[in-house]
Amino acid sequence: MAEEMGMMGQSPMEMTDEMKQQATQSLMTPDENIQAVLMSRLTQMSPEDLQALDSAVSPTVEAALLKLLPELGELINALSMQGEGMEQGMQEEMVDESGMPKDMGALGNM
Repeated sequence: MAEEMGMMGQSPMEMTDEMKQQATQSLMTPDENIQAVLMSRLTQMSPEDLQALDSAVSPTVEAALLKLLPELGELINALSMQGEGMEQGMQEEMVDESGMPKDMGALGNM
């Protein structure tokens, strides 16, 4: 294993700063397998559980979770893009040919 890491003749304690930086960077690279498992778990959660999760995760907690699970960053991006697409589709369904909201009637022109 030491040979694989390019440490021939060096003990693990003698790792250079560059090696430490490479190891840290490698650990922080999102893993597609973990990402797939997380996505699968999210799809199995009830809407109530997802809402509870959404309300419990503050920006501070989100930053800490992204450090722990860099895979969440990719999921958040994918879900936000999906949500934007759904929002746009919903908005298109809710407006008439003139671009006014369908349900607002005369108030839509105000």
